[in-house]
Amino acid sequence: MHKLHLQKLVQRSLIVVTTLFVIACQTTTVTVLKPKISQQVTAESIFIALNYEQGFEWEKAASMYQHLADNSAQPDRSKYLQKTALMLFKDQHYDEMQTLYDSLTDGDILEKEAINKYVLLAGLYFENGKTYQSLGNLPDIETITDPTYKALALNIRSKGVLAIGKPMETAKLRIQIGQYLESDFEIQENHKFIWDALNRITELHIIKALSQQQTIDLRGWLELNLIARRSNMLPAKIEPWIEKWHEIYVDHEASLIFADQLVEESKLIYINPTRIALMLPLSDKLKNVAEAIQNGFLYAYYNDGEEKPELEIINASSEPQQFSLQYNQAIQNGADFIVGPLDKKLVNELQLNEELKIPTLTLNYADNDRYGINNLYQFGLRPEDEAEQIADYALISSQYHAVTLTPDSKLGDRLNKAFTERFEALGGQVVESARYPSRKNDYSPSIKQLLNLNSSKRRHSILQQVIGEKSEFIPRRRQDIDMVFIAGNPRQARLIKPQLKFHHAKGLNVYATSSISSSISDPDADRDLDDILFVDTPWALTNTTNPDFAAIKKLWPKQSKRYARFFALGIDAYKLIPSLRRLLITPEEKIALNSGTISVDTKGRVHRELILATYKKGRAQVLKESVEVVE
Repeated sequence: MHKLHLQKLVQRSLIVVTTLFVIACQTTTVTVLKPKISQQVTAESIFIALNYEQGFEWEKAASMYQHLADNSAQPDRSKYLQKTALMLFKDQHYDEMQTLYDSLTDGDILEKEAINKYVLLAGLYFENGKTYQSLGNLPDIETITDPTYKALALNIRSKGVLAIGKPMETAKLRIQIGQYLESDFEIQENHKFIWDALNRITELHIIKALSQQQTIDLRGWLELNLIARRSNMLPAKIEPWIEKWHEIYVDHEASLIFADQLVEESKLIYINPTRIALMLPLSDKLKNVAEAIQNGFLYAYYNDGEEKPELEIINASSEPQQFSLQYNQAIQNGADFIVGPLDKKLVNELQLNEELKIPTLTLNYADNDRYGINNLYQFGLRPEDEAEQIADYALISSQYHAVTLTPDSKLGDRLNKAFTERFEALGGQVVESARYPSRKNDYSPSIKQLLNLNSSKRRHSILQQVIGEKSEFIPRRRQDIDMVFIAGNPRQARLIKPQLKFHHAKGLNVYATSSISSSISDPDADRDLDDILFVDTPWALTNTTNPDFAAIKKLWPKQSKRYARFFALGIDAYKLIPSLRRLLITPEEKIALNSGTISVDTKGRVHRELILATYKKGRAQVLKESVEVVE
């Protein structure tokens, strides 16, 4: 087969040489079209360029194609110049590619090659971080005839739409690319791209897509992804499910290698402890929270079938030295996985280690988020996650100018910082921030400052002095904002919303974290929260269809109301254990749990994606179940 391929290359090369010979005989034409030749183009030089290209030696290939272009007349000169640019692009020498195009004159790239040039320039936009310009300048895929450039255009578009939050479209484009790929390496890399895109879609949207008409190729990928999620990559579950998948999708592109790789991968990355130590402060100031987490954890543990690890519950000390002794003793007792501690200062102590002996899932976060250590995973109800997602939701709704109103506390400052950094990193602008006195009921001074009402009043006073008489005055708030981000507890939020309305903030969207929402439904009191947009957990907002919620409510009727989110945290802490290593390795992957849609970053920190809701007539109503764009 390789011999036949080489013969074809040589035949094509001889045709090119013959053509060049004919052109060379036409002396008048040569004078106009052909640059000064320093070395004759030979079949050998063409073959060398092709050989470098097929061997993925892009830099050498670029050099050879440049040589061929310098020593060829049109139309070959245009072809070889474009080949040079393509090799530079593949070698990620984007500046050199741009320099090459800038050095060319009109007519160097012929019209039939121009569309291929625009594909590369669109790719250059994307690589320089200009995603929307890239998508806007990319030629219509259907107008591209060269298979190489069609595949490249699909590749560029797939990356672009993924960057703007459309993973389903990315997966579809990647499946299209498959028909243009030849080498095993390219095919396997494309499969990884498809999988990466699917992992960015929530399970709810995967199921929704499967309920609609899809191509057999996409349906096969969607079902395979759902198998990976539903099995939690547990070897005992995923292996028989994939066998059934093979029976249905015999000729699917993932059936040759990828599907079976998932089974092998599950055996390598699955965390399967034989003994778990649950370390919680069951007798100090965090006792009530710890008990709620413990009960949620026990509920999940006892509902996990017959084959489950041993469980040891330890009343953890809040004193670092004593906790360290308890931690090491648990390992000596045979624990190969530890859940805890809950106390932030103890998590900070754990993070000081170079690495931990066994995997440990803490129930709080260390203050320093700049680095992670081996075997340390951090999970909790981190309020900064909520503030960051409020920024995402606001920007998706085209609200780019914000003010923030947060309590005069360390938590308030943390939330303001988290929202501001995320909002401005994504292109928004926080115009002004104000802190309100958290122990008082009147927040008017802070709100007036935020809305520039004092400036409006001063302008009116000056006007009265100028005209020499009193005039009717209605304060006018600033017009350079379109949203307000607030933080506070239910009492504070119930005071803030009416005061914002009183101070002429009508027309501004008000966003908040879940802390404004009480675990106990109180429609009469919560009418003052009407129209506030906030994020919260599936456990709090979609519990009517959750059998675990009903069971917990029945078992712990009083405690489950006050500490609802901590029960969910306990359940999720247990359910998350098998998947932690997999999620760490693939940060883009998500799984749906009670505390939110869960992902793990490369530092081992667990992130929760929450649901957007609002209040209507004092009752919470779900608006969106995911930050990602619904396709």
